[in-house]
Amino acid sequence: MTGGLSQSQTQKQTLAPQMRQGLKMLAMSLPELRSELLAEMAKNPVIDDVEPTLEKETISAKESEREDEERVSDYPEDDNARDAAYLDGFNRGSSGTDPEAIERRQKFFDNQVREETLEEHLLSQLGSSDIDEKDLPLAEMLIGELNDDGRFDGSLPDIMMVTGETEAKIRAVLAKIREFDPPGCGATTIAECLAAQLDKIEDASLRGRVRTLLGRLEDVAAGKAGDAEALKALRTLDPRPGRAFRHDARGTEYVNPEVHVVKCADGWEARVDARSLPEIRISSKYLTMLEDPNVDHATKSYIRERIAAAKAIVEAVQKRRDTIEAIAQEIVDRQPGFFEKGLKGLKPMTMQEVADKVGVHPTTVSRTVNDKYASTPKGTVELRRFFTQGIVTDSGEEIARDRILDRLKALVDAEDKAHPLSDEKISELLKGEGFPVARRTVAKYRALAGIPGTSERRT
Repeated sequence: MTGGLSQSQTQKQTLAPQMRQGLKMLAMSLPELRSELLAEMAKNPVIDDVEPTLEKETISAKESEREDEERVSDYPEDDNARDAAYLDGFNRGSSGTDPEAIERRQKFFDNQVREETLEEHLLSQLGSSDIDEKDLPLAEMLIGELNDDGRFDGSLPDIMMVTGETEAKIRAVLAKIREFDPPGCGATTIAECLAAQLDKIEDASLRGRVRTLLGRLEDVAAGKAGDAEALKALRTLDPRPGRAFRHDARGTEYVNPEVHVVKCADGWEARVDARSLPEIRISSKYLTMLEDPNVDHATKSYIRERIAAAKAIVEAVQKRRDTIEAIAQEIVDRQPGFFEKGLKGLKPMTMQEVADKVGVHPTTVSRTVNDKYASTPKGTVELRRFFTQGIVTDSGEEIARDRILDRLKALVDAEDKAHPLSDEKISELLKGEGFPVARRTVAKYRALAGIPGTSERRT
């Protein structure tokens, strides 16, 4: 054997640091982005600590975009011209003694409201749910019987006596509440709570294995469950989904809608609210140093480098806002039925369809809608919930798959556990309600929802 040197050409695709930063920020929720920006500000000495932009009056995304363009100017090539641009661009309008700024700040504090409770958050979703209108008073009563963890603590016999409803009806309404955000609230057991969150697990086969573990929670607690992969997935579910709404001093983050859908003359408009994010402004101390002829070149180079890093952050945040706004607007345009009927009015829609229209990759849509919430007249809704597959009826009507899954789950929840419904029977019941679903489709959707077969459900 002999050694030698040789040359070869290979192609390797890499992402620029700015692109990686942008993708990372796009996938963040609003609280996560706020924490990330505060951390970046702490690491960058040229950024001044300023009041968060939440203290401003409500402004549209376009107005906010214009403000960002004024705060951060393009970089001239010449050092002296670039330094002048820094001075002109970053500190415009930053005076803390501006009477108008003080008035806006006071107006902000005057209009502050207390944090939303779990009960209020769940009640706000009733309007967009597919709970029958005549059952809404029962749903409100059941929501009032949830404890701080989101668990149902009420007495079924007492509620049956007061309302005159059957146990099956009460449990069916509780099953609907368990689908609200956060999922799992309204459960009577830990297994029910975790089962309501199985949709978070994307792998359908893994979802079924996790559901099997839910029937063996004692073995799981004793360390006797051997399915390591399913155990790992099980631990991603939350047995106390309501605890995020406990208003204590532990600094818990709350659901914070980043998109606000409002009615305009031309229809529904999606606006992105970034007022709770800290502003990036350059300290006047460092800007003055750039003009000082006594400051050495190395120090000025370092300051410019840190300012460039600040500008990159601002651009990434702006790009994130533009992307969320474009995708949210496309979602709103495609789902007008939601604003009339709530989730019952959703049409089948895929991320690929939205990606093609907006001109981005489907993974960008996935990152955008993950952990992002929209405030709508029908309540606060996670953007991901607007996406659903479906079927077309004989009359040509499109029915979202989630509606069929909801009815399937409701039928299973209300069934006689000693004589559970077969897939054929479920198919007949769904057809009777206007859902043309064959037995094989029922089996497919049942597996998708992680619901065991008839024999496994029999108790």
